[in-house]
Amino acid sequence: MNCLQYIKRCFKNFRQKLDGQDSSYQLSTQNSQVRRKKTLVLDLDETLVHCEFKENPNFHYETILDVWHRGVLYTVYLCKRPYLREFLQQLSAYYEIIVFTAGYESYCDKVLQHIDIDRHISDYFARSNCRFVNGICLKDLSILDRPLDQLIFIDNNANAFEMQPENGLLIPSFLDSDEDECLLRLIPFLKQMAHKPKVIPVSSFLSDYESIHGALFNDMQVTLQGQAEGEEGSLSEESVVVLEYVPKHRKTQTTQQQQKQFIKTLEQRSQTLFSG
Repeated sequence: MNCLQYIKRCFKNFRQKLDGQDSSYQLSTQNSQVRRKKTLVLDLDETLVHCEFKENPNFHYETILDVWHRGVLYTVYLCKRPYLREFLQQLSAYYEIIVFTAGYESYCDKVLQHIDIDRHISDYFARSNCRFVNGICLKDLSILDRPLDQLIFIDNNANAFEMQPENGLLIPSFLDSDEDECLLRLIPFLKQMAHKPKVIPVSSFLSDYESIHGALFNDMQVTLQGQAEGEEGSLSEESVVVLEYVPKHRKTQTTQQQQKQFIKTLEQRSQTLFSG
């Protein structure tokens, strides 16, 4: 860890104390036990959970979290992706697990306290660690100080892979479908990858795996960015969430009219803690 990264880490810990966050998530230099593991980096929103900031009768949330951010109390309605606990539990034996989100630190910390009760996640990187270029959120994996050829990054937004495309694995976005099996389907592939000398390019290994076992995600969808060319100029650092949308699994989200309504909802929520 170089001097700049050390300073950033100290500043992050200072901010956590000010916001009353849990400092137990701390990424340090790998010890001998962790060094034998590869690194699994996971996005948060629409990858592991789906959260909303207003009560919605059509959203089947499982819990409500109170999050303080910059002196404002936010009510967060949260739903975990199915099989999340099994996913973290099984893969923590093979990987050092890190969350990398574009959401704010105070929000991410509160969500992780709820979804990671068994403490399988080593640490998280949040909005202050992201790069925003022309309204697009980029996540630079080099700040993790981990060998990139030993790292897999799972996100529902292909834009997040722009800095290190060989590490990216695109997962369908999650709303609140009880039938979602994406994390469950990922487990055997990731266990197999844990024994590879190198894991990049991830897409090549995934193609080989799917040629034998069939498509990992049989409902993979096209991202909104590919569908909404020309809307990028309306995005700002506070509204990067609009690019995070992918048509969801629930049948109620499949029509064009409902997709437009969902995009409108995302735009209304873009000034909150939720941003990827």
